[in-house]
Amino acid sequence: MADTSSMKELSETPPIVSLDDGIAMIEGGTAPDNICVEIGDGKTLRADGVKGLQGLLQRLRGHRMILSLSSGEIAPTVVPMRSGKPDMHPDVAAILDALKDQG
Repeated sequence: MADTSSMKELSETPPIVSLDDGIAMIEGGTAPDNICVEIGDGKTLRADGVKGLQGLLQRLRGHRMILSLSSGEIAPTVVPMRSGKPDMHPDVAAILDALKDQG
């Protein structure tokens, strides 16, 4: 059973938007907190997790990337899921720095 203690209750369901429109609305800051995005085959996603709209944005970008990869082409709308450098444990960074210095 899912832990519902960190889930937030959303108000009435707004009109359902497409995957690309949903991503554009969230990126543009115009998406309501209760946005509902249709991802195909009648399935929808909402910003009901702990990370809200940012968590939904990551899921939508990941879904779009999987759709693009499965079709055999990378669309220009596919962007990296995270901006900047990935978080790295300091020990891993030290090992990679040592390897870079050796070779």
